[in-house]
Amino acid sequence: MLEKWGLEKFHSAYPLIAQQFVDDYDLKEGLALDIGAGHGAMGIELARITDMDIIFVDIDSDMLAKSQKHFEELPLTNKASYINCDAIDLPFKDNIADFVVSRGSFWFWDDKPKGLNEIYRVLKPGGVAYVGVGLGRYLPKTARDRIQRELSEHIKRAGYYRPDVDVFTEIVKVQNFLITR
Repeated sequence: MLEKWGLEKFHSAYPLIAQQFVDDYDLKEGLALDIGAGHGAMGIELARITDMDIIFVDIDSDMLAKSQKHFEELPLTNKASYINCDAIDLPFKDNIADFVVSRGSFWFWDDKPKGLNEIYRVLKPGGVAYVGVGLGRYLPKTARDRIQRELSEHIKRAGYYRPDVDVFTEIVKVQNFLITR
């Protein structure tokens, strides 16, 4: 399973990715959604370094239970919620989130444009969303290259399809969303 593989292999990257988000978007407090949360590492790392409340969202109830278990094992004071739903049908009001992150789940969505529109819908005006699979710029190149190589080999063995950044860019451009690299 890709999610299990990710926790072990990406462990060192999550704190660096979260720090990059905090630095780039001046995240301090408010509400963050971790969509496709899996084991919860991304939301947990955001909680470690911000006062943000975190809503962990995943379609897989077993993975959501793991994210809850991981979060509750830590001495964090952030409020956390766990919502079992699909990224393409978020059960939230409009304009509730200050930050939305979906790192690694995009390729599993059945309707990618609908998922992007849902994220846009729940973002507050001026809010920021990060949807993608990158490892961030803070991870040293040697670690990034190793992880990317191992991930590519794993995806090939598992029979997953992982389109490249050009395919992702084209999907997002159709929706008129901003792309940054």
